Amino acid sequence: MRLFVGVEIPADIADDLYPLARGIRGLDAQTPENMHITLKFIGNVDPGLAREIDAALSELPFEPFDLRVQGLGIFASARKLRIFWAGVADQPALHSLANRVEKALLRLEECPDMDMRKFNPHITLGRNRDAARATVEQAVADNIGLTSRTFTIDRFCLYESHSTVDGPEFRVVAAYDGSNG
Repeated sequence: MRLFVGVEIPADIADDLYPLARGIRGLDAQTPENMHITLKFIGNVDPGLAREIDAALSELPFEPFDLRVQGLGIFASARKLRIFWAGVADQPALHSLANRVEKALLRLEECPDMDMRKFNPHITLGRNRDAARATVEQAVADNIGLTSRTFTIDRFCLYESHSTVDGPEFRVVAAYDGSNG
């Protein structure tokens, strides 16, 4: 099982974001139903460890908080643009949640594939296949003031990722709203 922990994006906001990547030739646009903010990528685990992860996450304290999408950006190396993304307005509660998730998973000591990069909240809009860097950078510049309505994050989720011929598909396998533990 390939797992990660994240928070969902409201459908109407995902629908509004989708055309931004869909309109750029050479980007594989993330479908609205797959849009989320990854709190921690866990990687491949066996079903036994997945149950331990679920138990650890269900113990985490959680209080709902408000969030909004703000701005666009790219992840790129000097040679290649990789990801076109939407950012979120700074929200300490989101960073705190990501930190609690990471600490809970590290206590398990059995997640060798876990991504240990610093948390950088974003919503992946598209993955680069062969898009012109200048075109994507222009889309970022054209949408400098992008912002969404404020929405409430009232749970976080454990997702399973499946590769398909049409790209990855994500499925919520468990959700945590603070009442689980």
